[in-house]
Amino acid sequence: GVHHLEAHLLMARLACPTPPSFPFLTLLVSGGHCQLLLSLGLSDHHVIGGTLDDALGEAYDKIARMLELPIGGGGGPALEALPRGGG
Repeated sequence: GVHHLEAHLLMARLACPTPPSFPFLTLLVSGGHCQLLLSLGLSDHHVIGGTLDDALGEAYDKIARMLELPIGGGGGPALEALPRGGG
């Protein structure tokens, strides 16, 4: 199967015209994770550090709940919709 977090961090290799070669630093900021990793190769990633508090996605969810926004699709999309007239 696919490792969910590794899929997030390897997306940069797909999105770049000239993908970064190993080793490289990865800042993984997703719904429940905020970590700095040293990526040495496929399936070879070492956590250098991470947040001690809420990850970014969790903070978005909390703010959206405080604003009483519908968060069925997550707090991030709900907050992003606000300046576009949604929510």
